[in-house]
Amino acid sequence: MDNIIATTTLYKNYQLAIPKAVRNKLTDLTIDDTVIDWSINENDEIVIKPRKKVSLDDVLGIIEDDDSRDAVELKRSLYK
Repeated sequence: MDNIIATTTLYKNYQLAIPKAVRNKLTDLTIDDTVIDWSINENDEIVIKPRKKVSLDDVLGIIEDDDSRDAVELKRSLYK
Protein backbone atom coordinates (compact mmCIF):
# COMPACT_ATOMS: atom_id res chain seq x y z
CA MET A 1 0.00 0.00 0.00
CA ASP A 2 1.12 3.56 -0.68
CA ASN A 3 2.61 5.67 2.07
CA ILE A 4 0.10 8.53 2.51
CA ILE A 5 1.89 11.67 3.68
CA ALA A 6 -1.03 14.11 3.34
CA THR A 7 -4.63 14.45 2.25
CA THR A 8 -6.50 17.31 0.63
CA THR A 9 -10.08 18.38 0.11
CA LEU A 10 -11.84 18.82 -3.21
CA TYR A 11 -13.08 22.41 -3.19
CA LYS A 12 -15.74 24.33 -5.08
CA ASN A 13 -15.22 24.20 -8.86
CA TYR A 14 -13.23 20.96 -8.36
CA GLN A 15 -10.09 22.78 -7.20
CA LEU A 16 -7.36 21.11 -5.17
CA ALA A 17 -4.45 22.46 -3.17
CA ILE A 18 -1.10 20.68 -3.08
CA PRO A 19 -0.58 19.81 0.59
CA LYS A 20 2.32 21.52 2.37
CA ALA A 21 3.95 18.16 3.20
CA VAL A 22 4.08 17.35 -0.53
CA ARG A 23 5.34 20.84 -1.46
CA ASN A 24 8.10 20.55 1.13
CA LYS A 25 9.11 17.13 -0.19
CA LEU A 26 9.13 18.23 -3.86
CA THR A 27 11.34 21.29 -3.50
CA ASP A 28 11.55 22.00 -7.24
CA LEU A 29 7.85 22.94 -7.50
CA THR A 30 7.41 26.61 -8.37
CA ILE A 31 4.27 28.55 -9.13
CA ASP A 32 5.40 30.08 -12.41
CA ASP A 33 6.98 27.14 -14.22
CA THR A 34 5.39 23.94 -12.91
CA VAL A 35 2.64 22.02 -14.71
CA ILE A 36 0.78 19.15 -13.05
CA ASP A 37 0.03 16.22 -15.37
CA TRP A 38 -2.89 13.95 -14.44
CA SER A 39 -3.45 10.43 -15.75
CA ILE A 40 -5.28 7.25 -14.82
CA ASN A 41 -3.31 4.00 -14.87
CA GLU A 42 -4.51 0.51 -15.77
CA ASN A 43 -5.79 0.00 -12.19
CA ASP A 44 -8.01 3.12 -12.44
CA GLU A 45 -5.73 4.96 -10.01
CA ILE A 46 -5.02 8.66 -10.42
CA VAL A 47 -1.38 9.43 -11.14
CA ILE A 48 -0.22 13.01 -10.61
CA LYS A 49 3.20 14.08 -11.91
CA PRO A 50 4.69 17.56 -11.77
CA ARG A 51 6.92 18.78 -14.60
CA LYS A 52 8.55 22.00 -15.64
CA LYS A 53 6.93 24.14 -18.34
CA VAL A 54 8.89 24.25 -21.56
CA SER A 55 10.23 27.74 -22.15
CA LEU A 56 11.56 29.39 -25.29
CA ASP A 57 15.09 29.11 -23.87
CA ASP A 58 14.61 25.33 -23.59
CA VAL A 59 13.85 24.92 -27.29
CA LEU A 60 16.20 27.51 -28.79
CA GLY A 61 19.00 25.81 -30.68
CA ILE A 62 17.35 22.39 -30.91
CA ILE A 63 16.96 22.68 -34.68
CA GLU A 64 19.92 23.80 -36.72
CA ASP A 65 19.13 25.92 -39.75
CA ASP A 66 21.61 26.06 -42.62
CA ASP A 67 19.42 28.49 -44.60
CA SER A 68 21.33 31.74 -45.14
CA ARG A 69 18.27 33.77 -46.19
CA ASP A 70 16.93 36.42 -43.89
CA ALA A 71 13.38 37.59 -43.25
CA VAL A 72 13.80 40.86 -45.18
CA GLU A 73 14.92 39.02 -48.32
CA LEU A 74 12.02 36.57 -48.04
CA LYS A 75 9.49 39.39 -47.66
CA ARG A 76 10.93 41.29 -50.64
CA SER A 77 10.74 38.16 -52.78
CA LEU A 78 6.98 37.99 -52.19
CA TYR A 79 6.41 41.34 -53.88
CA LYS A 80 8.54 40.88 -57.02
